[in-house]
Amino acid sequence: MKKIFLKIMPVMLSAIIIAASCSDFLDEKPKGQVTTQNFYKTEADAIAAANAIYFYLVAGYSPNGLWDENYGGLFFNDFWDLPELMSDNVVSKMTVADYTSVASFNINADNVRVHCLWRDFFQTINACNTVIIKVPNTTITDEVKRNQLIAEARFVRAVCYFELTRFFGDVPLHTEPTESIEDANIARTPVDQIYPVILEDLKYAEENLKFTERLGKGRPFALSATAMLSRVYLTIGVKQKNNEYLRLAASMADKVIPSFPMSNFEDLFKLENRFKGERIWEINFSATLSEGWYGNQFLVRLLPKMDTNKGGPNNAQGYDAATEDLYLAYEPGDLRRDVTLFRNFTYNDGTVEVFDAPYFCKYWDRVAEPKGNESNATYPYLRTAEMYLIKAEALNEANQGPTQEAKDAINEVRKRAGLGNTTATTYTDFKRAILNERRCEFAIEGHRWHDLVRMCTLDELKQRVGTAKTGVTPLAKHFLFPIPDRERGASGGLLTQNEGY
Repeated sequence: MKKIFLKIMPVMLSAIIIAASCSDFLDEKPKGQVTTQNFYKTEADAIAAANAIYFYLVAGYSPNGLWDENYGGLFFNDFWDLPELMSDNVVSKMTVADYTSVASFNINADNVRVHCLWRDFFQTINACNTVIIKVPNTTITDEVKRNQLIAEARFVRAVCYFELTRFFGDVPLHTEPTESIEDANIARTPVDQIYPVILEDLKYAEENLKFTERLGKGRPFALSATAMLSRVYLTIGVKQKNNEYLRLAASMADKVIPSFPMSNFEDLFKLENRFKGERIWEINFSATLSEGWYGNQFLVRLLPKMDTNKGGPNNAQGYDAATEDLYLAYEPGDLRRDVTLFRNFTYNDGTVEVFDAPYFCKYWDRVAEPKGNESNATYPYLRTAEMYLIKAEALNEANQGPTQEAKDAINEVRKRAGLGNTTATTYTDFKRAILNERRCEFAIEGHRWHDLVRMCTLDELKQRVGTAKTGVTPLAKHFLFPIPDRERGASGGLLTQNEGY
């Protein structure tokens, strides 16, 4: 029973933790023995269950604390790091095979980080399903508030299943809480059967995220669901060569853009601008939803080791470095390069340390967090620049060439970067221009591998990665991650493996 306990009980446990700490929302705290039968009854229970979802995004269930292999929530580390490692953007400076094998495209099915990513997704989905199924039966009387809680859960579930299909392809589709071994162990559902569930969840969220007290600060807006629909429609449209979905992707992006205006790229990642401007949905690592505080790993993982006695940041490990190819991908005068990457650091005494490679400084607010370490920075899951680039890509695909609208969209992003208008005029050149624009705009935000998979053939993928990482050769199987062996073993043979692993 131990395995199923680990899958089911964290939802209740985190709900209790959040219930005990969310003084903004809860007037009462659960007392006595808690079970699935007696916990989800009151309005306070409903709110606690919804708040627990965010616990899984930032902190997760790690009973052994810091040394637990699953330490940290869904967006703590692996979600944004693995797609950058498995690309032409990032090299691993670690000696741990679970990371170096991803960066070198030698990933296999017993990779611990891949398994933890899988587990984070499904623990979060289980928390969402608990809200979706249990909240309608609680005593909450305000229909708008009740639907808000369900909409939050359906939004996050849609995000999880969309990302799962991008990482793993076909995956088990759970739409109710996992409360038994039989519930947990089901076969994989084809991606094309999961897409309708994702779209239905997002449409519900778009219509029902309207209880003002629970919007923003890490929770989604209705337009967050619209933006997510734009991303999903683009993905399906490209995959299925479906012009209706491609045009929907562009129109959904148009709905979002006016409400989340872009500003100076240099200011985008400063802590004072959390929850402002073009941030359509972000992961709140300051844990506003509780009195606790959960930092992220951006600065620990991305900043190189420096002399702390001379003003360098604490606990900077430099686990990831940028490829020289990424550094050179920025056009001359691109304002994003020096906000995203740095090659040296000037200490308090004026001496300069030159690094062995370009490193990522995008998330380091040197004024607000000069000593680095665990950071209060949020993770920008959806932002307006992506809406412009989705629109440009969707219109280029639908029309097999760039319309003026498509050019205007990419040029908005380029203008903010201090660059002139794109010179691309053909379908192929414009597609390449979008791919490079996304690379420079979203470096180390977890987009790159997904972009390469969506926009490149295998030969193109080999060429790009081989140029950036000498001796590294992607294979056809690398368009998906492997299904974790531990999950396949626990499934009793129900979970099949992706081809090539």
